[in-house]
Amino acid sequence: MWGADWQFRFTQRRYLRRCNNSVMRSYLQSDFPSRGTDYRQVEYLAVDLEMTGLNSSSDHILSIGFVPIVEQKVVVSGAKHIYINSDQGVGQSAVIHGIHDRDIEEATPLSEAMALLLEALQGKVLLLHCAQLDLAFLQQACKGIYHSSLLVPVVDTMALEDQRLHRMGLERGSESVRLGDCRKRYNLPNYLAHNALIDAVATAELFLAQMRYRFGTHPSALRQILSVR
Repeated sequence: MWGADWQFRFTQRRYLRRCNNSVMRSYLQSDFPSRGTDYRQVEYLAVDLEMTGLNSSSDHILSIGFVPIVEQKVVVSGAKHIYINSDQGVGQSAVIHGIHDRDIEEATPLSEAMALLLEALQGKVLLLHCAQLDLAFLQQACKGIYHSSLLVPVVDTMALEDQRLHRMGLERGSESVRLGDCRKRYNLPNYLAHNALIDAVATAELFLAQMRYRFGTHPSALRQILSVR
């Protein structure tokens, strides 16, 4: 999806012509960064989801956590953690993330949570760890609520770490690319896993460490780290 800048802009205009929802229209009218921009000048939104399972067609989102990165700093004051209301329950997934039915009975409807997320994501690059999984759920949510796909540039810290290991002559089988294991390689502190906000902050910190290791203080184009091109 993310090819040359003109292709992204063309798709952006096409989506706008077809979109009647005010929330999605406001998001699509954002000025997203060019692929040639120095990645240090770009704003990111680190996002993590907790779900009932791994299948975006049959499982659902239970919580969303996000935190912005502005001027290469994690802006904790802009962080949010949103529990999602669902009448489908959490099922057996509670043993993983610790979210129970009582936590979501009077929580935020998915439509309101997605509106908050899209507002925070305007003009930013979406930062995920294991983008394929979370992006599938976000796409499913956008199609269900807005009847539109989510158009967004994406950086995946898992993919970045995979690339680093490959450059070192190591394969994924010999080194874990789980979020916590990736953080250990950069001497980052160990955080409690499976909390959407904590994992979003952990992803943001990992990204900054990865960029420092890879580029130091040198400029580099955003295109070099984008996962969805």
